[in-house]
Amino acid sequence: MKIKARNRAGFTLIEVVAVLVLGGITLAFGSMLFVTSVGTFVDSKNAVEDSQKIQVAMNRLVKELTFAGEGTVVVTNGRTLQWISRHPDRFGEPATATWDGADGSSLKLFTTGLRGYELLDNVHAFEVSLTADTVTITLKSTRSDGVAHTMTIHPRYDF
Repeated sequence: MKIKARNRAGFTLIEVVAVLVLGGITLAFGSMLFVTSVGTFVDSKNAVEDSQKIQVAMNRLVKELTFAGEGTVVVTNGRTLQWISRHPDRFGEPATATWDGADGSSLKLFTTGLRGYELLDNVHAFEVSLTADTVTITLKSTRSDGVAHTMTIHPRYDF
C-alpha cells in the first residue's frame, strides 16, 4: 500500500513575500542608521578640524601679541587689532590682525614681512576687547555650530 506524503518541502508564495517585505524594512532602517552615523562622523570631523585651525590661529596671535609694545595695542571696530612689535627679530614693526565682518571670510595677519597672511578661513566671528593689561580674542568658525574659542593674552610689557 502506498502512502501519500502531504508534507511537501518548500515555501509558499506568501512566505516568500513576507520575508522579502521584512528584509526590505530591516534594510531600510539599517541604511538610515548608516547614513545618520556617517553624517555625524563628518560633522564631528569638521568640528575637530575647525577647532584645530582656530587653535593654530590663536597660538599665532598669542605669540605675536606677547611681544606687543606697551601702549601700542589698538582695537578698531572690535574686528581689527593693531600693535607695534617688540620681538627681537621684528622690533618696531607694525602688525595688524583683521576680519572684514563678512560671514565665511578670512582672518588675516599683516606684518612687514607678511602681506595679508591668512590665519583662519571660514570665520563667523572675530571679537577683540582690550583692557589695561590684557587682550581678549574670541573666534568662531562658520562650520562649528556657534562654538566659540576665547583666549586672554597678557602682553609682556616689561622685558
